[in-house]
Amino acid sequence: MSTRRTLLTSALTVALLMTGGVAAHADSTAPVASGPGCTNTAKMPVGAVTGPISDVDQDGRADTQFYGAGNGRYVYGIRTAAGGVYTITDTLRGLQAHSGFTAYLLGSGVVSVIDDKETAEPYAFRNCRFVQPQHKTGGAYTFALGAKSTSGTGIACNDQNGGPILERATAKKRANGRYDILWSTVRVSDDGKIAYRQTGTGSTDVRWSNLKASDTRVRDARASHCIGVVKKVTARTD
Repeated sequence: MSTRRTLLTSALTVALLMTGGVAAHADSTAPVASGPGCTNTAKMPVGAVTGPISDVDQDGRADTQFYGAGNGRYVYGIRTAAGGVYTITDTLRGLQAHSGFTAYLLGSGVVSVIDDKETAEPYAFRNCRFVQPQHKTGGAYTFALGAKSTSGTGIACNDQNGGPILERATAKKRANGRYDILWSTVRVSDDGKIAYRQTGTGSTDVRWSNLKASDTRVRDARASHCIGVVKKVTARTD
């Protein structure tokens, strides 16, 4: 077996073991392991909540995500198996628990999403650092969450499209009180600097229709998640 194939097989095996058998979303579509990974001397916050993610720095080894909280401050980050710690300073103002996840997304590369149950922010992980994508017209790209939002109600990804894709979710209420769930594809540029909603045929679809208000899919469409791909990590300061 070639070295290239051996590295990919190892990455798949490790990711499956660390996620309890969940489909290794990143390893089926991500670039094959090709380097030594990301390293530095930074340390993960003491007491941070941790969770497994698959290989984000292409060294063939599964990595770790974490969320730290203390003194009213939050920090989300990645600890690579190669020995690096990379963080996002969380400036979200929500008083509830803050959560995040990292996944390799089809057409967008490695993307992390953090949220405070009111707002979600995507970040791209590129060349061993986090980059915050901007709108094409300027300003940080964000997602509003919850039933009160008028321009989309959540952010979602799963592996139902031949690979996980970043989606803006909208729980749209019908006159009869039931809901349709719409997903609109969001892309992040190769350099991580720009995020944008895809347009044209197939860019928005009705994922589910005529759901009761109590349906868990309505709740999920008002939150941030990557169900079936990677579990979020959550931290709180109270």
